[in-house]
Amino acid sequence: MAPRIYLSLLLLIAFASCSDALDQTRAVGESSVASGVEALPTVAQVSLDSSAYQWENGHILLTWRMLSNVQFELEYNEDLEAEIPMPLFGESVKKLNGKPVQVKGYVIPISELNGPFTILSALPYKQCFFCGGAGPETVMDIFLQEGESRHFSMDETTTFRGRLRLNSDDFDYLNYILDDAEVVD
Repeated sequence: MAPRIYLSLLLLIAFASCSDALDQTRAVGESSVASGVEALPTVAQVSLDSSAYQWENGHILLTWRMLSNVQFELEYNEDLEAEIPMPLFGESVKKLNGKPVQVKGYVIPISELNGPFTILSALPYKQCFFCGGAGPETVMDIFLQEGESRHFSMDETTTFRGRLRLNSDDFDYLNYILDDAEVVD
């Protein structure tokens, strides 16, 4: 019995240490993927501490690490007749929903045609979510501003500015969407 009590005490101490570390991490604007998450709150329920972020020209400098604060829970979807990983966004990600952000990554063109839609990845094509086994949190739909179109090359490193939108229920799009995006030169 003594080894079980000892092991339980060690686990409690480790959990308490991790909880303290997570609380300190949240205080600077990024929380761990291991933190608990809930359904998306309304804008009124989430406040953004602007001092916790780096800004450039009115846009939060978004990193892929910041976007990794999401967990996925498999849920069966009757329409698709499959189990789908549903995102559970962490608090630090929820705070960015609807905010102006700037993000840099590798372009994965959807077609050879110039158009207003493309995909941005944290990793080059051969390592990305679609081919290399990375998670869905490493890719983002990019919707260029109305009237703007541009040809992008595969794995072209590009920085975009726009408004971040979190997507947890429209299976035609990725979990992260950048609306009204423009290319930063």
